[in-house]
Amino acid sequence: MDASTTIETTGSIISKFDTEIIKIKFKNDAHVSLDEAIEIADSTIKVCGNQKFLLLIDATEIYGIMDPDAMDYFTNDERLVGLRMAQAMVVDNLPIRLFANIYMRVKKPAGEVKIFGNIDEAIAWLSELRHLVSKS
Repeated sequence: MDASTTIETTGSIISKFDTEIIKIKFKNDAHVSLDEAIEIADSTIKVCGNQKFLLLIDATEIYGIMDPDAMDYFTNDERLVGLRMAQAMVVDNLPIRLFANIYMRVKKPAGEVKIFGNIDEAIAWLSELRHLVSKS
């Protein structure tokens, strides 16, 4: 990761994983409020260069909380939703898995969304969806 493709917020690090995948790594004990969600969304759009992307969310080795308003923002922000074609969420503990399930099943974000227990499976799944962001 180089500095031009990495942005750090209070609760996360957003980086370009490769040409089509943006990675958000949540920090331990993060409290994702609406303000933090807006900052994460703005930073993600900046890192992706306003191009369609696949999102890899790394919520492993952490505990934290996400406000309902933040979940709503990630689900409904038109700029973010228009560019984010799929999301792979990687979790490794029950409390974070519960947040991920609420986001996926109750908030129902647009596009493909799947929860994984390890990052390699998440990357493999996102790689199968690269056609969603192809430039052609």
